[in-house]
Amino acid sequence: MKLTGAERQWVEQLIRLSLLAATRQLKADACGIGFYQGECRFAHFAFNGRLQFLNETTLTVPPLLLKQISKSPTQLKPPHTTFLPVTPSLASALVVGKFDGTEPLMLFWVGRVRPSDWDEDERKNFEAFAQDISWLFTPFLPALMNGRVLRAWLEVATRSDISAVLEESLSFLLELLLFAAGARDGAIVLTDLKGTPMFGVAQGEDGKRWLDMHCLPMSVRQAFSTKTFSEAQWMGVIAVKTSERFRPTLTSLLDTFAHIVRSLVSWSQQSVRLDEVAWLDPLTGLPNRKAFGRKLESELHRAARFGYPVSLLLADLDEFRIFNEMLGFSTGDEILRQISSILKRSVRGYDLVARYGGDEFAIALPATSLEGAVKVAERLKARLTEVDILPAKDVRLTIRVSIGLTTAQKVEPKDAHRLLSLIDQALAVAKSKGGNRIEIVTAPEFVPSIPSLPTMSPDLWSVLVQYLSHGINNPLNGILGLTQIALMEEQLPPHVRDALEQIERLSLRLREFSRYLMNLPPKRLMEELEAFWKRMHTPPPLPEAAKGE
Repeated sequence: MKLTGAERQWVEQLIRLSLLAATRQLKADACGIGFYQGECRFAHFAFNGRLQFLNETTLTVPPLLLKQISKSPTQLKPPHTTFLPVTPSLASALVVGKFDGTEPLMLFWVGRVRPSDWDEDERKNFEAFAQDISWLFTPFLPALMNGRVLRAWLEVATRSDISAVLEESLSFLLELLLFAAGARDGAIVLTDLKGTPMFGVAQGEDGKRWLDMHCLPMSVRQAFSTKTFSEAQWMGVIAVKTSERFRPTLTSLLDTFAHIVRSLVSWSQQSVRLDEVAWLDPLTGLPNRKAFGRKLESELHRAARFGYPVSLLLADLDEFRIFNEMLGFSTGDEILRQISSILKRSVRGYDLVARYGGDEFAIALPATSLEGAVKVAERLKARLTEVDILPAKDVRLTIRVSIGLTTAQKVEPKDAHRLLSLIDQALAVAKSKGGNRIEIVTAPEFVPSIPSLPTMSPDLWSVLVQYLSHGINNPLNGILGLTQIALMEEQLPPHVRDALEQIERLSLRLREFSRYLMNLPPKRLMEELEAFWKRMHTPPPLPEAAKGE
């Protein structure tokens, strides 16, 4: 990726705006961002202590500091701040790096001329701002980094959750636009060529209403300055609510941001193609083993954040080599594709199915308790057993499958390797007992012997998704007002009202379930809510290991 002169001006304008916003919001006197060039050197842009923009310079970071900032934000004081190219020299600075493993990608720092320590809230704000900046500039790294260190960028591109990166980047981009325009309300919307919205972010009450034009009065709609642009397969609209006297100055700003949105979407599309090449099994089209491990880490991050359990299955086709020997490898490949299709259709849309290797398939079940995972394993085993293979000699062959299972009620991202080891052990136990069965292996640190009552918000999330995960098979991909249900019902018991308000505060994405509740008669609605409350206070017993036939 090589930027033209105009494109580089857009990127530098975006860098300038990002640094100015960081300086203001983090109450700093100076700020900078660098892009790695190799040998501890960064192509560096900064606002110095007098808020003068320093165009691209070379910043050399001490090797020991570079190693330190790869782990967490680091506070520096003189003389350790002297390597930063600003005047006057800084009395205090926070520095953090974005790394891929041990390979640096970006560097971000803020500093103060006056002696001052950074409190905990300021550190958190700095870390969040650095994360937003790293996502926003990831698409432009090939043009800003030395070509010799681009392999790390390619790894990031193929390993990222592309839709999440795009959403985070557009959200931060909108914040910068509103900051530059001195506005509070705005939106960025991507549509298909017919104008049907596909993706969007918004800030402010009127900005959110702007996403649905039918909810916005014409008088308010006319207060927005807009920029519409299109590509071969999609269109984009940027809207900012501002007063009449500021509109002339917005034109060039909206043009610049339209180009940036184009670049972000183009990078997302290219990254999806890279992802398909690098992380998909070519035979079945499922994620491969490496992709499963990466995506499992991402899922464990979410599970740790919201406190829900994660279950894993590892399925192995018993004596599959017989199919290859009797029917040939081409028929064996076709059977594997058929089995892959059955596995994908048998789980929820947000579960992860991968070809783990050979005739092994791994499945991750977010927000699924041990009880729910056993039900899924039994369903998969039954469906695979029903698949009949008829070779030329009319000898009927039936697929037999062994499944190893584990569940973690409380996880951290670092637990991925341990969980994979547990399902491997469980599968080995199933094989040692003759196969065609389900075996469970758990670890005490992942499955508490006495389930605690759900009194904290993460526990509430955990119990809710367990209640929904297989009883009502709905995707967690939207939000409708469960709190509004509580507000409409005056006689709603206080504990149920409190539960629903907590659900809303946790931003649980339960579109289908909330629709289901809204369509129920009042009496049935109350019964469902009371049942949910009872389930919260009566955790299901841990099931025994399911046995094969």
